[in-house]
Amino acid sequence: MKRQFYNILAVFLVLILISVFYIDCSHARTIYWGLRGNDVRAVQEKLRNWGYYKGSIDGVYGKDTYNAITYFQRSNGLKVDGVVGSQTKKALGITTGRKASTYDKTIETAQRKLKQWGYYRGAVDGIYGSQTYNAVVKFQRRNGLKADGVIGPQTRNALGITQRSGGTKYAATSKGVSRSDDITLLAMAINGEARGEPYTGQVAVGAVILNRVKNPSFPNSIAGVIYQPLAFEAVANGQIYKPIEPSSFKAARDAMNGWDPTGGAIYYWNPAHAESRWILRLNPTLRIGEHVFAKK
Repeated sequence: MKRQFYNILAVFLVLILISVFYIDCSHARTIYWGLRGNDVRAVQEKLRNWGYYKGSIDGVYGKDTYNAITYFQRSNGLKVDGVVGSQTKKALGITTGRKASTYDKTIETAQRKLKQWGYYRGAVDGIYGSQTYNAVVKFQRRNGLKADGVIGPQTRNALGITQRSGGTKYAATSKGVSRSDDITLLAMAINGEARGEPYTGQVAVGAVILNRVKNPSFPNSIAGVIYQPLAFEAVANGQIYKPIEPSSFKAARDAMNGWDPTGGAIYYWNPAHAESRWILRLNPTLRIGEHVFAKK
């Protein structure tokens, strides 16, 4: 009888630990446009309870969620960037913890390859954890790659993982985010990066973003490309969150409908302000306004 009691108690404690870990993980990641999940749902619920959000509690970060978050941030003296980081979570009363674990097809494929070759002994579950990191680093070191644990283009090639670069003209930001939401986000980026540029130059900036979505060297979503760390100055300095001018919306629609004045460029910069030595090594193919564009 006593043994049965202890068995039940042990199971109960395990369930509590799992629940705590899940709750901890579900609120851990930084939340921005295009993400979806229980952590987004939790933010929406908080915002609705306090009268900032009137949309559906669907766990999808789209236009309504963005407007509610920026309204909340502005009302509470926070940085108005639409990104739910540690400070905004604290103000919302959401505790942070470890980084959330999310499934990724590329990670699953990499795990399978690494396991076949003896680098990895964990579960092939598509979730990037410490065992996957150690296996990737070990593989990179033995194959003369940068040992950073990142499954980037060179590591994918070495693993024999191919990714499609074509198909549609662009990839949706995430399931549940509409084309109009994608246009809004693209317009925000164009507005921040090319406000005041000739109209063709504004379309060109939008086209570069969409070209990156299709290129296997970059994230495969509009939100992923725009919010890629250090990719766009307008994200870093907050210009992306300025009021959107009508021409930026029009340019976003034209770019989404297939107009590419750059002919396939994936880079652009202002030569008068560029500080990166790397980008200055690129060969520009054309110039529109203050920006020059390059394919590689």
